[in-house]
Amino acid sequence: MPGKLLAQLKASPGKEMRKYKLGPGIGCRRSDEVYRFRMEFKMTVKNGDFIRIDYLESVEGQPIAATNKDVATEKGIFSEDAQYGPHLIVVGAGQLVKGFEEDLIGKEIGYSGTVEIPPENAFGLRDAKKIEIVPVNRFKEQKPVPGMRVGVEDKVGTVTRVIGRKVNVDFNHPLAGRTIVYEYKIIENIDDRQEKLKALVKTFARMELDSEIKDDVAIITVPWELSYYKEWLMIRRGVADMIIQHLGIKEVDYIEKHTGEKVKAELISPPGKEIAAEAESDAPASEQGSV
Repeated sequence: MPGKLLAQLKASPGKEMRKYKLGPGIGCRRSDEVYRFRMEFKMTVKNGDFIRIDYLESVEGQPIAATNKDVATEKGIFSEDAQYGPHLIVVGAGQLVKGFEEDLIGKEIGYSGTVEIPPENAFGLRDAKKIEIVPVNRFKEQKPVPGMRVGVEDKVGTVTRVIGRKVNVDFNHPLAGRTIVYEYKIIENIDDRQEKLKALVKTFARMELDSEIKDDVAIITVPWELSYYKEWLMIRRGVADMIIQHLGIKEVDYIEKHTGEKVKAELISPPGKEIAAEAESDAPASEQGSV
């Protein structure tokens, strides 16, 4: 193989592999050189990659979550509220438990396998100090009962017992102390920056929104009805942070679009119809803002 071409590929394999086709066309003289080339420059997962994966999550042989609708149905864990399909993962962003994320590193695109994650690399070991007694008067808008998930200040826990005016709340993760097994497949690696933006918006905004990048500025068009969705301000801040951190974007601009039509996008959670139900009036103009 010509030394100049090899040096280019080592410097920027992703770019050059799109320019040069693997095979005789790259100037290799022998088939074994082609094989070694393919092995050296095979696509493997690394930190910062945008990948899509399918997985089945199990605890002690019991399936608890799946990204594939057919698998979820087969395993008896299908939910009408779940959004099925390969999940977008920004490797290194902490979307997955530590052990699962570490297992992805170095794997080829298309890889299928199983990994068993011990508690310390999954949802942590159980900590008795995280079981607290909370006065019942702290729960002003709900009546705590065993098994209920509750929020106390900035923590979320599970009510384990209610005695008189005292409530025992376990702030350990529900899967703390458990070994988690993931059967997974790496579907694809997203290279295009615009496609990365669209994937990030859909995943973290939890809905389809028009988006594009112009001069290192991400422009996202949102239906005006979102202003009636009380969680939207927090969501859009999080979306902007993810975009700036993982795409090297300097600025994220949200354009609020007023069309006189009800929002058609479907939220993953909560359902999009909740937004339309809260919107009671139309407006004729467009407004633009930045985050």
